Amino acid sequence: MDTSRGALRARLFSFRSWDSTGSTLNARVDQAINSALERISGDVPEAVVPDDEHVVLQKDAVGESATVAARVRTTSDDRVLEFTDESNNPLTSSSPWVPETDGTFDGIMHLALTDSKGERHRRQCLEFWIDKPQGGGPDRYYVTIDRPWEWGTDTGMKFRLYQPEFFVTDDVTRVLEPARIYDETRQQVWAIDTGGAYRQDMIDWNGDDVARPYRFWRGRHFQIPAPSTAPTVAAAEQAAWAGPEQEGTFTFVYTYVWGRKDLEWQSAPGGIRDPQWESAPSPVSATFSHTTNPGDSITLAGTNIDAMMGFGESATLRYSRSGMRLRFYVARTAVRTAGAGLAAFNRVETNGKYYLLAEVEPVSGTYTWDGSAIPDYQRQLKHSTGYYAYLCFPHQDDRYQLDLRVQRLPPPLLADQDTAPIQRDAVLAFVELSLYYMCLMDGVDQSGANIHLSRYNELARHFRKRYANPGGVVEPVPITGYQIRFRYGTFRNGT
Repeated sequence: MDTSRGALRARLFSFRSWDSTGSTLNARVDQAINSALERISGDVPEAVVPDDEHVVLQKDAVGESATVAARVRTTSDDRVLEFTDESNNPLTSSSPWVPETDGTFDGIMHLALTDSKGERHRRQCLEFWIDKPQGGGPDRYYVTIDRPWEWGTDTGMKFRLYQPEFFVTDDVTRVLEPARIYDETRQQVWAIDTGGAYRQDMIDWNGDDVARPYRFWRGRHFQIPAPSTAPTVAAAEQAAWAGPEQEGTFTFVYTYVWGRKDLEWQSAPGGIRDPQWESAPSPVSATFSHTTNPGDSITLAGTNIDAMMGFGESATLRYSRSGMRLRFYVARTAVRTAGAGLAAFNRVETNGKYYLLAEVEPVSGTYTWDGSAIPDYQRQLKHSTGYYAYLCFPHQDDRYQLDLRVQRLPPPLLADQDTAPIQRDAVLAFVELSLYYMCLMDGVDQSGANIHLSRYNELARHFRKRYANPGGVVEPVPITGYQIRFRYGTFRNGT
């Protein structure tokens, strides 16, 4: 069954006994189709074809343990902390442990600190990095934190570096239980309600309960604000277009990104690491055409989010360490074959979809494209509306991979051959909902809209009865009511 945008539009015209009058009406019908697709994925999630999601849980690093043997001290910058050994010396390559500085820890790891007065403090880690002094000397391992350190100079602070939650991709609408831990135990991790987790005292406290997780629940929502300024686009007249990409007509957008997902699953085929979080896109740039700028490379520039967040002063230790990066996307609408590109790129798609081009640091904020970087076809731009966090119980005692079955919000259908990921026996409900939105387009067919909405609701009800899985795990409640859960000793896996 053809559920492409073009086929759906033709079917809707047939049901309404309409003929297309041109691109304006087609665009309005396409909008009705995308509105219906977005709504049915929320009303009847089971109608959308499920997908897989892979998440990595990072192991805690406790400074007092023999395998870590490290401490934290303050620096001259109240947004930067330094990792040291137990004697307050900088960590070295021969130290038992050093933090990951490739972006894997950025954002997802938190610090629980105990200062010299015995007071506990918590901070989220923004960015980890190694400072290699130009004049020689030992490497220094630093981390920027989300809030200033207001308690003065301190050294030898005990710490616990931990991941309190994991985030699924921004388009995930529901996690289907159970998740599985990818190891020899094949441990199932079942979803429970958030209130039940709190009532049963499943909240992590200083790593007291650690083992292979067997429960998880949804937590907070997080979203990076989108850039409000379009990227500037200019011809780089001193840099010639090199290819292999052909010249053409392009527009650009960019996003803010933070953190990097684990290398096991989350590297784009083009080699750029997938971010942990990504904002919605900026406004679209002005159009650049090689017809008027033949042979020139293209220079792009975005906003300096580092400076906007207080990380833009070069005299400070925190300089350029906000954790944020700029991610540029390009959309092609024409190919010019008279340039230096290869003939193999003469027949590329010109559908105006945005694909990942490059990622840069905000301090420079510029990128010159000479055609040597090929847009990543498998990393199309998504309009992020934020990310949901999930918490596990017990807290993970090691590094684990979680395999989850999820339902995603379908991407909008932007081209006529884009196909809606709808279950075959839910297509009629989808068509009825599309007809409902079509009836609302001109505002004069409310009775027809009501008929189609009634049919949709009936079809959706039957489909939900057939496929919906209301099952889940509800933690049992004792007849005497809820009680605080006490545990003696440390709950581990026994290995």
